Amino acid sequence: EEPQSIGPTLDEVEAAGSGLRVATDLETADRTLSHLESTARPLRREGAAWQLAQNPGFVGRLSRLAEALAEVERDRSAHLTAAGASVQTAVVERWNSLTVRLRDLVWLLEEDILGSGNRVLELVGQAAVGCRPLFHHGWKLVAVLSSLGRLEVRGRDSLGLSIMVTFDRPGSVQRWIEENRDAVARRVAVRDFVDGSLLVAGSTVVFTYKVAQEVGALGDNVARLFADIRGDALFLGVLSRPDVASNVFGHTRWASNGIINEPNCHPVNQETLSAAGPGRPVRRGPEVAVLGSDPAREDHWISAALNGDIDNYQELRARFEQETGRTISPAITTDTKIIPVMIDLHYRQCGDLKEAFRRAVGEFEGSLAIAMHSSLAPDKLFLALRGSGQSLCVGLTDDGFMVASELYGAVELTDRFVRMDGTRELAPGRPETRGQLFVLDATRPAGLEGIEALALTGETITLTDAEVKRSEITTRDINRAGFEHYLLKEIDESPRSVERTLAGKFRLDAGARKVDWLLGDGTIPGRVAEALRQGRIREIMLIGQGTAAIAGDAIACTMRSVLGSGTIGVLATKASELSGYHMADDLSGTLVIAVSQSGTTTDTNRTVDLVRSRGASVIGIVNRRISDLVYKVDGVLYTSDGRDVEMSVASTKAFYSQVVAGYVIALYLAHTLETMPERAVADALGELARLPDLMRTVLAGRGRVEMLARGNATSRRDWAVVGSGAGRAAAAEIRIKLSELCYKSIATDTIEDKKHIDLSSEPLVLVCAAGLPPVALKDAIKEVSIFKSHKSRSIVICSADAEGFEPYAAGILRVPEASESVSVLLSTLVGHLWGYYSARSIDEGASALRRIRAHTVRLSNPDEDDVSAADRRASLEGAVQEMLAELRAGRCNSSLSADTSSVLTLLFQHVLGRLPLSRFAEDFGELPTRARLYETVVSHLTRAIQELSRPIDAIKHQAKTVTVGISREEEKLEGCLFDGLCEAGVSLDSISYKDLTVLRALTPAIERVDGTVRYGLTGLGELGEPTDRTRIEVRVKTGIARTIPSRVESNPALTGTKRWVVSQRSAYVGEGHADRRLIAIVPLAAKGVCDELVLLHLVYRDELSLTDKRTLIHRTHDRYEELRAMVTESNVSWRDEHLDPFSPRELVTVPVEELAHRIVAMVQKG
Repeated sequence: EEPQSIGPTLDEVEAAGSGLRVATDLETADRTLSHLESTARPLRREGAAWQLAQNPGFVGRLSRLAEALAEVERDRSAHLTAAGASVQTAVVERWNSLTVRLRDLVWLLEEDILGSGNRVLELVGQAAVGCRPLFHHGWKLVAVLSSLGRLEVRGRDSLGLSIMVTFDRPGSVQRWIEENRDAVARRVAVRDFVDGSLLVAGSTVVFTYKVAQEVGALGDNVARLFADIRGDALFLGVLSRPDVASNVFGHTRWASNGIINEPNCHPVNQETLSAAGPGRPVRRGPEVAVLGSDPAREDHWISAALNGDIDNYQELRARFEQETGRTISPAITTDTKIIPVMIDLHYRQCGDLKEAFRRAVGEFEGSLAIAMHSSLAPDKLFLALRGSGQSLCVGLTDDGFMVASELYGAVELTDRFVRMDGTRELAPGRPETRGQLFVLDATRPAGLEGIEALALTGETITLTDAEVKRSEITTRDINRAGFEHYLLKEIDESPRSVERTLAGKFRLDAGARKVDWLLGDGTIPGRVAEALRQGRIREIMLIGQGTAAIAGDAIACTMRSVLGSGTIGVLATKASELSGYHMADDLSGTLVIAVSQSGTTTDTNRTVDLVRSRGASVIGIVNRRISDLVYKVDGVLYTSDGRDVEMSVASTKAFYSQVVAGYVIALYLAHTLETMPERAVADALGELARLPDLMRTVLAGRGRVEMLARGNATSRRDWAVVGSGAGRAAAAEIRIKLSELCYKSIATDTIEDKKHIDLSSEPLVLVCAAGLPPVALKDAIKEVSIFKSHKSRSIVICSADAEGFEPYAAGILRVPEASESVSVLLSTLVGHLWGYYSARSIDEGASALRRIRAHTVRLSNPDEDDVSAADRRASLEGAVQEMLAELRAGRCNSSLSADTSSVLTLLFQHVLGRLPLSRFAEDFGELPTRARLYETVVSHLTRAIQELSRPIDAIKHQAKTVTVGISREEEKLEGCLFDGLCEAGVSLDSISYKDLTVLRALTPAIERVDGTVRYGLTGLGELGEPTDRTRIEVRVKTGIARTIPSRVESNPALTGTKRWVVSQRSAYVGEGHADRRLIAIVPLAAKGVCDELVLLHLVYRDELSLTDKRTLIHRTHDRYEELRAMVTESNVSWRDEHLDPFSPRELVTVPVEELAHRIVAMVQKG
């Protein structure tokens, strides 16, 4: 649907821009800017981009407006900086918010609107100006490529696009094929869905672009595909047609399994091989509807991509091959391949793509995010999310949907999105309902109406407006600004973040050394300040998690110093420690200062809820204005400008701002409570005001940090960071960043204590000695001399005037002279740089191995001609020689394991031809062929690369914002089974997790519990095992059990099923042996020994969903695998649908052998 002319919109935008330029008061500026934002946002639409491409006059007007608004932003920011020392904090915060929004708007106009239009013409050519379809499809491609470019920070070893082009009728595609016969024939002959391949099915054509190059920089892969598309006349020609629609998705990969090559590059499709005789593999998949084939066939293609791992890939692959007689191409080793293969398998069985997708996803184990499209439904995109390790965001645009695994991949087109939830159970107590499926439908209106949401069990999930969130970040926030990594950019921005944190907090009269505080009631409420003055608040607690907790430690150290020992107690602790172990019933005399970068950390926020419920006052130090924590606290001090986004997982600039904000609060309290003279407070605040310049001095000397890191970081396997006094906080924070960036478990101690702990490991020790008082400095020098005598290698961070470390330190990094409190931040800044350059040094070893692996993979390609292979072998041998030299020099000692290093060294000798192939067979138990040698080299290189890879901005096993954590409440186990247990007086804590899992799986199958019997046990053995002396007695009966005589009432010996339950410590679900009643018997072990049993009389439901049936039979003594094995042994392919004819009761109680016999009989009968 084409929008109306954007001319009136531009008129309105220009008018609002003029109003903003003259607005001088906050309310007018806020109102005008809000109107300007809402008016400009529709210009992001594809139709607006098309009109801009058609009308250079529109482009000129928008460019001039953007420049004018940029000038307004610069003027306002300069004025804010100049006036920050004389304006109240609340006013500064509001102007800060406005200038941030104004910067966002300027970026939106210049980059997201004007820039995207320019990129479309760069991609598909100037011909798009006169061709509406070509511009439309080019705009979609640019949006996807731009998103992938931003997502590359999480992985970039390969990149792939699957572009499904659908003609309005099958006859059109046949005419197009005939018109381009030779070009199409060449590309349909390409197999394994690699770069340049072309697939045809019915009226749909699938174009594929892929690149796999593990050696390269961020942006290289996107640039490569950009160039490939720009030069593809066949593709651009089909996009120029008015009778085609397109469906595009792509994936940038960080390989966790499968070598890095184009066949393994996502997306992958369902193409497989089937054996047609010895050594004659035949492709199985839709044949190309070209060159005489029948275009009316119901052929189809399915393409899929994955984030995460399919943990049961090998099991599913084996099952697929056994059931179908087909196999996956040996060129494809990624576990993602099983996704389209299993979807296709289920589709051939049920004939419904959505149901096939649901069934396939339900079989995959692991934490995963999946995207899939198919020629069977070319106007749809299928998404799945399960587990907590991955994410998927669906951006809601006026033109449709923009999907990305991270929010910043979607924000160029929209700030409205729905985040899929992979962990919430649709039905509490039924883990099989955890996870979500989305089907995005381009034929339906954009927005929630175009999303069909399902649980993995097939139940409909109703999405409401409450699920629609607004992004707080823009593409401006995720611009790397020319830096190679976000981390280095964010470290470089730290001084500015500190300046913004300090703006509007106080005013100094330098001459008189007096302080005028500008903190308003929104930061430290008057009632809190009054309670402090009157002594009603007797304790201050600083809480946080991770880096925020270390910031709390640094703040507490300074706060104790400035408040003195006789006024208020100051304690810093982890939020989870306070909530779990130190929570008093009455906290009315406590002020809690909660430190958080995101304001969404679950551990911190839950603890804040708990302390507030006990009467504590709470002040937050937080970066995000619109965050959960802001609405939980009594007052808040925002760091930086209240939205200082960090893209790197390793947080840096937030730490400095958090500590500085805490120092301001500490000094305010010292002034308010008169524990420091005003002149001393003014001097301390003056030093804080100079801190940004001191930090810039440190950053200017980063070259020396890099030099020492490169020369030392890779030399020692064991590392430590030490600091004393306030410097202990610096050591702790540096330890966190070194651990995150370099993947190391690192010790942190006081300087003086290190010699008593682990010098035997001869570690590399980073010593935080800046700002130490003279006596402590003298001791620190002595300690470093001890480190050297024990063969440790020390790198010392000290003040510029410190002398005495030179004879003992392997390197010295000096920072400007400052107080102990400020030196904490300067030391930390050096430590962050050290962590960055250390990680870079370690990763260089991985880069060298990647080059070797790339040469080896190409050499293993049988299509290489003799000349190319000879050149490649020479290059490989040269790279191997260089790596061997690195290994001998010990430059991989810090991170490459000894076994990996030794295996690589041996393999390299084989690669260089210094050992015969027969020796290779002896060393590795492999066939003595060069092809097998190369495969083995690639396998071990992959392991070594994983050991050495340090991606800087992304961290293995770690998310940027941790929104899961403590709940401090019991897990909810609901349903009639658990109600029956509670009625019998059973504590669920006495039931093992294994048995709780069985009961949860059984719950959907149970209509009701008619009664229970609780038994006591005596005479057990020392380990809780049943003996001849073991006796059983009835203790409690409920419900129908009261009317049923129990055998144990006349014979207390422990026998039969009950003895088996005690012996195995495992629940029994089935029938009573004597009366055939339907029962469950569960062992209870409240004190670690099974000294009780509970028996439940069950009534089963008549029917259950197929998914619940599968879960039921799988969880009850794992009967599922046994049943499947028996069925397949009878030469009958297994399908879960075989379970449908059986009732829940039969699945639990009928012997597996009988179930298998009945299934085989049904299948054979047809």
